Amino acid sequence: MATPKIKIFVSAPFTGKSWEQVTKERKDLHNLARSFGMEIVEQFIGYQGKDDFENKDYNPSFILAKDKNFIKESDAFVIDLTELSLGASCELTIAKELFDKKVYAIIPDKKRKKHPWVRFYCDFILDSFEEAFQKIKNDFSGKSLKHVIDKRQYDPIATEYRLIEETHSQKYVYDPAIIDIIKKYAKDKSVIVLHGGSGYRARLARKAGASKVTCIDISYKQTQIGKLEEEKDALGIDFLVLDPYSKDFLSSLPKDLIGSADVVLGAFLLDHAMTLNELKTISNNIKELLSKDGIFFGISDHPEVKTPTDPKYGVVVNFEKGSHKTEDGVSRRISIYQKINGNYLEVLHFHNFRWKQKTVYNALSQTGFTSIKFDVAKVSKEGIRKLGKDFWNSYNKNPSVLIILAKK
Repeated sequence: MATPKIKIFVSAPFTGKSWEQVTKERKDLHNLARSFGMEIVEQFIGYQGKDDFENKDYNPSFILAKDKNFIKESDAFVIDLTELSLGASCELTIAKELFDKKVYAIIPDKKRKKHPWVRFYCDFILDSFEEAFQKIKNDFSGKSLKHVIDKRQYDPIATEYRLIEETHSQKYVYDPAIIDIIKKYAKDKSVIVLHGGSGYRARLARKAGASKVTCIDISYKQTQIGKLEEEKDALGIDFLVLDPYSKDFLSSLPKDLIGSADVVLGAFLLDHAMTLNELKTISNNIKELLSKDGIFFGISDHPEVKTPTDPKYGVVVNFEKGSHKTEDGVSRRISIYQKINGNYLEVLHFHNFRWKQKTVYNALSQTGFTSIKFDVAKVSKEGIRKLGKDFWNSYNKNPSVLIILAKK
């Protein structure tokens, strides 16, 4: 396997520059980074064309979501403060306040180097990109570049993550499956939603007929968004911030929730178990939440899907370079795409983990589940009617979503 390269996010001002100037600067920077054996992950150019650049025809929320992801996955943050830039200053704040990145600032001006805010936010102040790249190379020499996936990966992108709610996959594949299962098994009954995020699926379950819904997620920020939604449109949903993959999960719950759920809903819940032990733990925690004869309904990214999947559905499943795609527990890159100026572009990404169908079956059966069934999630009739049968050909040939139904 190839040695991973140091990943750098470069923040540089482009106000007052022509498309040709900025494009050449970016090309030169990429070449310079490669000469130091490094890789630039920032990709502003290429996300919009010359006309859009010159007309300032771009959405700041799109840029912000993209920047958060690229800054998060970078090893070092380089910023050109030769000229002042509002956009670069925003990126600097994200890098330091959200991700506590080491900041390498390029400031040739001696007076500006002494500015208190510069000294506060920038770890190293240098005269040129060459000097900055050499400093980074020296600083990271001999260090492991293995990128660890944080359990709280959704906190920094809690707001932007809601873009998934507008994708074709969500509207015409995930949602209909959830609504059908709630109507069949949880009409006027109790539902607990694990890996519930900001409560989108909890609201879906409540509107589909569940009488009591509890939404649980590890992300404090996503849960706060859910609570704000509840204040605006009260459905009687309870929100809890807990780690459902923890062995301490059950002891942290209100006692009346244990054994109370007619349905436990876990959309992409099992995919976020980071180890086999966590997969077994979450399986047991689900079982303990269920009432007698209760149902676990799960949705997962299909372990055998051919990657990358088609971006026109809004969600792309792929693997990072060098991954062993057939192994259990290997991380997958899940990207949210939007159609912008005629092209499908990644607006944010996160990670989950591939577990073979047999491994999931064993984890559930060993916990005590019976009648464990797997099926491919189907496109709804509404999705076919609105977008046409041909639109879904790619999905039907290479279905990316697996449904899991297990009885206690």
